[in-house]
Amino acid sequence: MGKIVAIGNQKGGVGKTTTTFNLGAALAELDQKVLWVDLDPQASLTIYCGFDPDTFNKTIYNVLKGNSSIDHICQPTTFGPDLLPANLDLAIIEMELFNTIARERQLACVLSSVRDDYDFILIDCQPSLGLLMLNALTVSDEVIIPISCEYLAMRGVAGLLKMIDKVKLQLNSQLKIRGILPTMFDRRTKHAHDTLEQIRHQFEPKVPVFNHVIYRSIRFAESALKGESILTYAKNIPGAESYRNLARELSREANKTGKRLSPFSIDNSQCTMDN
Repeated sequence: MGKIVAIGNQKGGVGKTTTTFNLGAALAELDQKVLWVDLDPQASLTIYCGFDPDTFNKTIYNVLKGNSSIDHICQPTTFGPDLLPANLDLAIIEMELFNTIARERQLACVLSSVRDDYDFILIDCQPSLGLLMLNALTVSDEVIIPISCEYLAMRGVAGLLKMIDKVKLQLNSQLKIRGILPTMFDRRTKHAHDTLEQIRHQFEPKVPVFNHVIYRSIRFAESALKGESILTYAKNIPGAESYRNLARELSREANKTGKRLSPFSIDNSQCTMDN
């Protein structure tokens, strides 16, 4: 049974999609079978993968509504992982799920049919603490929280940590924070060094902080524009090696622990929604 990892932060612009994309590509390099889930109406992950979101008639939105299946929307990519794409339709899903029974488990119902087919399922979360984030946390084994090494970025984490605690108490007792991932670290500035030190001081030991720091580089923006992962576009920069090291760590741990139990049982007959 594949490990499901939510990659989220309520603050945007911290490298969330960049992390989902490049970590997935790095896991694929290690012969891990990976599924990307774009759970953000901005569809940045879908665009990263080389698709135009506006060309899709059906996306993860339709699967969450119950009027399409994963098989009909799942897209192979040239980077190795498969993709469940998104587009702006996803922006109204929270309103449409409002009166649905067990609305926080809709994504769990969706992924239950394919979880055994993948080693890792990486969820690119919306920068919000709404129902989509709740769905991601409810189904996930672990959470990775990217934080850019800037003072204001740290302030957005408290709300997410409170939400994670509530989900653990009420919905998914097995959920754990895999770690905070420092991103956009500019080694030339004292501010970045001070912020990284403050991140470790504020969150550890309760919340682990990865040693795999993602250094700021224009190569990340260039690789996205070229339609490549950082692993092939600029494979020797520190940021690329950090994603590879993080992938190796996750892969080693998964191999040690073997197949994981689902956080809860899902009855597939109940995974439907009135339309």
